[in-house]
Amino acid sequence: MMNDTSTNPAHQKIAEAIELTRNERYEDAIAIFEDNLPAIMSGNIKDKRVAAGAVSYYGVCLAKLRHKYAEAVQYCNVSIKANIFDPDHRYNLAMVYLERDDRKAAVEALSSGLRLNPKHPRINRMFDEIGRRQKPAIPFLPRNNPVNVWLGKRRRNEG
Repeated sequence: MMNDTSTNPAHQKIAEAIELTRNERYEDAIAIFEDNLPAIMSGNIKDKRVAAGAVSYYGVCLAKLRHKYAEAVQYCNVSIKANIFDPDHRYNLAMVYLERDDRKAAVEALSSGLRLNPKHPRINRMFDEIGRRQKPAIPFLPRNNPVNVWLGKRRRNEG
């Protein structure tokens, strides 16, 4: 996403904050984001592109530290719209959803990320952690059909 090794100090700081977020150092990252994002959001087109790519990482920090989930989801969606083919932003959105205990929305975000890159390591690792859904026991019935729910519970308890 941000392979630009620009000499702009704000861009370098944002790249550092993204790396801190990826390394789960949210407190360090959020301080850098809040010091540098406003400056580049009001800058030129290139600055705004950098900001649009970075705000999903800022959203993760907001969700993890301040529990501002609605705002975090909005930031992630801005990044997704600006970087439609980058699965990292869908991963970040899934992290926000998991932080607010919305597993279903997280799985949808992760699945859309895997459609973009089936071998995305962080998405696959997260799926390994939270588990993947199996196909419904009776595929022509909806997943929430009582028969499918009952058979699914039996299958899970036997495995």
